[in-house]
Amino acid sequence: MCMDAESRLHHSHHAAYSSTMRTDSTLLRSSSPLRAVRTARGMGLRTVAAQAQIDPGHLSKVERGEKQLSIESLYRLAVVLELRELSQLLKPYVHEPEARAS
Repeated sequence: MCMDAESRLHHSHHAAYSSTMRTDSTLLRSSSPLRAVRTARGMGLRTVAAQAQIDPGHLSKVERGEKQLSIESLYRLAVVLELRELSQLLKPYVHEPEARAS
């Protein structure tokens, strides 16, 4: 009998822990740093997407943690959101079109 009670206690503790983990990951997913910066700047998703040349639906999924951006797209987004340190870190990895010869 003692083993059954101990076993039930272990399983109920594990279930509570798992539920907490799901809640924590859901909270992390729902608080997007990109969305926080965008809204703090008073910019709408479609406006930012257009200026960064990113599909608005894709940017929405990025903000929700469902998709990722290429380095080039992340660089453009950093420029639009005025994230200077991030844009400077990414700049060496971004292919910029060569200037036209006159």
